[in-house]
Amino acid sequence: MLFSKFCAEIFKVGFIGFGGGNALVPVMEDAFVKNEDFDEVQETYDKDVLVANLTPGALPVELASAVGNHAFGVKGMILGPVLFSLPGVIMASILFIALSSLSESSLNYINIAAVGVAGFIIALLCDYIGNVFVKNKAISEKRFIKSYIVIGLVVFFTCGSSIYTTLGLDVVSFFSVSTVNMLAVVFFIAFWLYGNRDVLHFITTGILGGIFLLANGKAGILADVPYLLPTVEILMVVLSLVGLFQSVKGAGVRMDIDKKKMGRTLIFWLIFVVILSVPALMILDQAVPFLLRDLLSTFMSFGGGDAYLTIADGMFVDTGYVSSDTFYSQIITVVNVLPGSILCKTLYGVGYYMGYEATGMVGVGILTGISSYACSVGASCAAFYLIYYLYAGISKLPAIDFIGRWIRPIVCGLLVKVMLALVNSGMSLDSTTGRSRWLILLFLAILAAANFFTKKKFNINPWLMVLVDIILALVFFSF
Repeated sequence: MLFSKFCAEIFKVGFIGFGGGNALVPVMEDAFVKNEDFDEVQETYDKDVLVANLTPGALPVELASAVGNHAFGVKGMILGPVLFSLPGVIMASILFIALSSLSESSLNYINIAAVGVAGFIIALLCDYIGNVFVKNKAISEKRFIKSYIVIGLVVFFTCGSSIYTTLGLDVVSFFSVSTVNMLAVVFFIAFWLYGNRDVLHFITTGILGGIFLLANGKAGILADVPYLLPTVEILMVVLSLVGLFQSVKGAGVRMDIDKKKMGRTLIFWLIFVVILSVPALMILDQAVPFLLRDLLSTFMSFGGGDAYLTIADGMFVDTGYVSSDTFYSQIITVVNVLPGSILCKTLYGVGYYMGYEATGMVGVGILTGISSYACSVGASCAAFYLIYYLYAGISKLPAIDFIGRWIRPIVCGLLVKVMLALVNSGMSLDSTTGRSRWLILLFLAILAAANFFTKKKFNINPWLMVLVDIILALVFFSF
């Protein structure tokens, strides 16, 4: 494949990349693994997906960089993620500029259009989950059954509040832990329990994991017990490190790392971030702490875009960098209706409004938005390559085997939470559109089913499908 063709293909994937995170894994697989013009092989791509799921940051951005790096070296490594994320950021920039002059009634039309997009995203996620079941059944019937159990457990611990909201019930869920906390328990199990499955490890895992989930759940059970949660968190970290050390020693792992190549790669991304951070450094008074928050929030972003919105709220809204109204009524609205990485678009939006509100100038907002966007891409890719170069040494560890086996079913359970969030967002329009919650739910279910079967039966351009979905949503809410 010519480099120009690769650039065009990755840019096109960015345009049709609705859903974010793991929803784009099958889209990129179709574009580069199943594409005869491209040399990416399934085994290499599967490794990239595994490493991307092990690292924080924007997963599709990391995959775009990895695919570009395999084929074209440094230029592919850098231009891959930039070209993938650029369509969403460009469209987000246009909408951010437009939203500053729109009335509340006009903003409502944006939310209605988002319902149409939600129907397409839900269908895409259902297709991904179905493919995971098919692959696990091909491995063995036992793996297939265990996939149901894993997904069920993830849904049980993360989706309670979302399910109650969908049903219109005012009930507080025992659990409904965040994606970040769910992944924390998964990694604790991987490093401490898996490979050391004796009575002591099972008991300690059950007790510590149970307390952690209850204390972090919506009901806040045990959360008020003094020093309990911090003590449990410290013990989980310590035991995870002990389990990791025992695994390394037991497996006889040798870290044969290409330090020169790894160092050069990380330096490239450092230069990328520093150069594009110059606008923010020149314009914003609090540029350094703000950009450090951009980087830190990216490094904290395990679990995809849905988890990142919570992190962004804590990092930028609670601390006053952007107002709650700006974040939820404008940034989140735009982020959810456009393709590409949620993390990249969110950070661009935060940077844009920081610059715009500081000076009242759209051009300045765009420049500071670019600086935040650079942090999201650079930090994501730096984290990915750090783990990527270590992977050869750690791939034999039991924890990595556990994660490799079950990360996709775990992600499927987390995608159910994403789908419920999309459904609840659509149903919340009952107060502004006059449509009942249950009628909106029925519309979304029919729209998602139509998208699912259309995608299975016909090779229709995703952009056309999204356009039709938006039109149908506008018609549904207008009459």
